[in-house]
Amino acid sequence: MSRFVGAGEAARLLGIQKATLYAYVSRGLIERRVAVDGRTSLYAVDDVESLAGRGRRREVEPRPSLDVQIVTGVTTLDESGVRYVGHDVAELSRTATYEQVAELLWTGELGVAPAWPAPDPDDLATAVAITEAVGAGGVPGLMAVAAALAVRHPGDDPATAARRLIGVAPAVVRRQPLARIPWTSGIGARLAAAWHPDPPAELGRTLDRALVLLADHELATSTLAVRVAGSTWPGPYLAYAAGLAAIAGPYHGGAARTVHRMLEEAEQEGAASVVLRRLQARERLPGYGHKVYVGDDPRLVPLLELIRELPDPLGRLDVVEDLLMETGVRMTKRPNVDLGLGALTFVAGLPDDVEPFAVARLAGFGAHLQEELEERPVRYRGLARAKP
Repeated sequence: MSRFVGAGEAARLLGIQKATLYAYVSRGLIERRVAVDGRTSLYAVDDVESLAGRGRRREVEPRPSLDVQIVTGVTTLDESGVRYVGHDVAELSRTATYEQVAELLWTGELGVAPAWPAPDPDDLATAVAITEAVGAGGVPGLMAVAAALAVRHPGDDPATAARRLIGVAPAVVRRQPLARIPWTSGIGARLAAAWHPDPPAELGRTLDRALVLLADHELATSTLAVRVAGSTWPGPYLAYAAGLAAIAGPYHGGAARTVHRMLEEAEQEGAASVVLRRLQARERLPGYGHKVYVGDDPRLVPLLELIRELPDPLGRLDVVEDLLMETGVRMTKRPNVDLGLGALTFVAGLPDDVEPFAVARLAGFGAHLQEELEERPVRYRGLARAKP
């Protein structure tokens, strides 16, 4: 029978950080079980020793991977929670605005800045013109606008570039007339007006909290893309475009969209029917499970708090609650923040493909790129293996 140890001991035996340990688990290299308390993760000693000593060859070849260890002071995450520059993210989401949190990520200080000024009129005009010219908003539009701003502002540092791109983002991702966006309000309120024909005040506050909770998540795929691109010094805007390209994929920034559509199914068929049908078909339920958090995703509860306060004329919150109840008794995997983001757009009556995740993550992009440029230049390179 295999023996199991805690995360700290497993990481010590392997000589790695806990984040790398979690990556090994996600690729099936180490078996993980949950202890009797229902929260603590335990790791198989046999697997740990096999990796540490490289004494045995695994029967199943692991999927191709690229492990990159980067020392970062931006965000710390583990099973107990998420911290931006030492500040608990759940608490930040309840007490600070997205703008304050962005400045915290860039400067290390929280400060008092409830909202940023309106974007530069010429930048705004450029963003609108580029979006109309390419015929696409959302993430593709943000990428195109980032490239245009790179030409207009070649000397911007990472924080200035992120602030400028976030500032014009509501005009790029909007579904409503430009004139309706309140440019003197916070980014959450600007996005609410950009997406909803008559946004209630609660929607702006809920979107602002979502932006805070999603601003960074350590070295996620899109963030690593920013650091890899930024290491060649193309300028911050083009590095952010690389990160946005990674977000555009359905396995990263598009996860909340699939949650929204599942909730629409539950609205029509009933949550119990949808959950049972998907589980019987061995389908993965979007918005459930996480590679880092064995228990609850610490970002979900703060987001659900405000979603439950949104005006709900169609009774859609009941659909969300029914889904949470059904999955709670039928599944061991816990809901994650993607479930919350999909529930937000569903209950608020927003389109399923709006982009709060992409806008939010621009803050983290700025912090990581700034950190990358302060380090000795790195040339990231993968190790190729010839095909048999």
